Amino acid sequence: MNKSVLMAAVVVIGMAAWMASGMQDETTLPSEPEITSPAKALMKVKIRQSSARVVEQFVRVQGHVEANRTIQIKVDIDGRVAALTATEGQRLQAGEKLLQISPAYRSAQLAEADAVLMQRKSDLAASINLKKRGLQSDSKVLADQAAVQTAEAQLARVRHELQETQVNAPFAGILNKRMVELGDYMKIGDVLGELVDDETVKVTGQVPQHSVGRLVENQPVDVILSNDQEMAGRLSFISPVADPVSRSYRVEVQIPNPQHQRIIGLSATLLLPAGEAMGHLLPGSVLGLNKAGSLQVKLVNDKNRVTAAPVEIIRTDTRGFWLSGLDDEVRIITIGQDFVAIGEEVDPVSDADLAPEQASKTPAQEN
Repeated sequence: MNKSVLMAAVVVIGMAAWMASGMQDETTLPSEPEITSPAKALMKVKIRQSSARVVEQFVRVQGHVEANRTIQIKVDIDGRVAALTATEGQRLQAGEKLLQISPAYRSAQLAEADAVLMQRKSDLAASINLKKRGLQSDSKVLADQAAVQTAEAQLARVRHELQETQVNAPFAGILNKRMVELGDYMKIGDVLGELVDDETVKVTGQVPQHSVGRLVENQPVDVILSNDQEMAGRLSFISPVADPVSRSYRVEVQIPNPQHQRIIGLSATLLLPAGEAMGHLLPGSVLGLNKAGSLQVKLVNDKNRVTAAPVEIIRTDTRGFWLSGLDDEVRIITIGQDFVAIGEEVDPVSDADLAPEQASKTPAQEN
C-alpha cells in the first residue's frame, strides 16, 4: 500500500515538472515586433513673405467731363439780323463779333434824341435867364431841368441800343450752336447761339458722405476717361451741402485743355486722394470668403499652422490688390489655400526654397 502511494506521488511530481517546463518555454518565446502605421505626410503649400508698406488711399468716383463755362448768348434788343460773322464750330476770342442787327432806324432815333436834348438845354438856359430878371417862376425852371434830364436819358438809351446791335463773344470759346439765320427777326431775350469755353474742362462727380471728410481742396487728382486717356487736374470744388436725395457731395476737378481736345461729355473715373494707410500688395488669387461672406486670406504662423485674417481692399493695382487688416510681417498662402483647413499643420514652401531644387534639375528632368 505504501509502495502504491509512493509510485503515485512520483507520477504526480513528474507530470507537474513536465508541465512547469512547458510553461517556462512558452514564456521565454520571443515576442513579435509591434506593427506601427507610417506618419501622415504634411500638405505642402506655397507661401509668400509679405511686408506692409505705406500706400496712398483713393476714393474712386464716377463722373463726366463738362466745359468750364457754357452760356446761351441772347440779344438785348429787337431787330432783324443784318449780318452773321461767326459759324458753328468757329473759335472766337473775347469781344469778337458774332452777329449784327440792323442799326438803320436806331441811327435816326439817335439823331432825333440828340436834337431833342439840344432843344431842352436851350429851353432851360432861357428859363434861367428870365428867372434872373424876375420874369420866370421857379416851377418853370424845375420843369425845364426835368425835361433836359429826360432827353439825356432817352439819348443814352438809344446809344445803348445802337451799341447792342452788334453782339460780341463775352469770353474766348467755340460757337457750339448757332440758332439764327440772316434776315431772322429777333426779340429781346431770344437765343442766337451757345458759346463753350473749353480752354479748361471740369470733371464732376458725387462723393459718398462717408468719404467726403477725407478730401482736401486743391489736391492733385488723376482722371481716367472712358476712352482710356489719363489726365491730371486739381480738386477745385467740394460742395458744402449734400444732395438731398443721394446724400452725396458734388466735387469738381479742373483740368487744363490747351489743345482743345474733344472730351466734353465723356464719362470719367476720378481717383481722389484720401490719405495714407499700411497695406500689403497681393494677387487677387489669395482672396477668399469666410463664413460671414467677408474677404479673408489664409496665412501660416510661426508654428506652420494655417490661420485666417479678414482683410479690406484699400485700392486696386495693375499687380493685384492693396489689402489692409494684416500684421506688418505675414506669410501668405498663395497656392494650396483651398486644400487646407484653419488650424492644420502644413509644410510651407517659398520661391527661395524651390530655387535650389530647380537649379539642381537637369534639362532632361525639367522637360
